[in-house]
Amino acid sequence: MALTEFEGLASTLEELAESEDLDFEVRSSFTQQDLSPDLKIVAAIPPDPGLAELAQAAPATQFLGIAIPGLEPAPNLSIIDTQEISPDRIGFLAGYLAAVVAPEWRVGVISTNDTPEGVSQRQGFLNGAIFFCGLCRQTYPPFNTYPMYVEAPSGSSPQEWQTVGDILINQAVQTAFIAPGVSDESLIEHLAAAGLNLIGTVPPPPGLRDQWIATINGDFPSALGAIWPDLITDQGGASLSAPLTVMHINPDLFSPGRQRLVDNLISELSDGFIDTGVETTPVQP
Repeated sequence: MALTEFEGLASTLEELAESEDLDFEVRSSFTQQDLSPDLKIVAAIPPDPGLAELAQAAPATQFLGIAIPGLEPAPNLSIIDTQEISPDRIGFLAGYLAAVVAPEWRVGVISTNDTPEGVSQRQGFLNGAIFFCGLCRQTYPPFNTYPMYVEAPSGSSPQEWQTVGDILINQAVQTAFIAPGVSDESLIEHLAAAGLNLIGTVPPPPGLRDQWIATINGDFPSALGAIWPDLITDQGGASLSAPLTVMHINPDLFSPGRQRLVDNLISELSDGFIDTGVETTPVQP
């Protein structure tokens, strides 16, 4: 999956379970030996514990697969997929958001260049920024070509990522998107220390909230809330997508008016009125 976490999912499940007087438990693994007649609902995130086989073995229990590739709905197996949070959509939304908030559209992205997902996120970012600002020409110097991108292989060292980040700093980028796969926290601290404002797909690191514009993620809690009534009434077989959302918003950097622009973009991406312009086939570096 493109994102690194399922923020808020456990707490939402716990609240929903408590509303039905059900016990809630988190486990790191689950096998057929853990099945019992009193299990009402089993929800799983990657890696797949063999949810299809578990559902066949326990027809009286409802199962929910969240962001697990390859699953198909069954009478007691429902699915929340990640179709709406594809790498190109994540990048496109990040590019649009960055251009909306950055003066003179001085924006850039740091991504990985050795995975189709990283390349798709990078190209989506460039397309999303240009979708908002067009030629993105500056009124005042320095005059550079924006949006800008820098990249390195996944698994690069902190020093390698810092060297890549320095390119954006030296080119007067003011807002940067840290794409999934670029998980080096020292890079984020380095960019923030240089005065850049940041967008990411994870919560802001402690101490950097003042320069963290927002987090782009999948809204798994809302998708779970939508599918819960079916699960609790033993109506399996549902399939829906977790929508894109923006969270951890810094209102000092991302005003309510600009938030409305971004919310409209999310709706139009979801409804198919806007295409990211990124090829749907696997992108090669």
